[in-house]
Amino acid sequence: MAFEQGGMASGLLIIAVSIVFAAGFGFLVLHFVPGTPF
Repeated sequence: MAFEQGGMASGLLIIAVSIVFAAGFGFLVLHFVPGTPF
């Protein structure tokens, strides 16, 4: 497992997942807010 080894790869993976999750959550929020082009 990558988490057992640790290091840069697992850190970048966690950062990438968090960025994708934040972007998706923000898009859903904008989607339900009226008056936005999304």
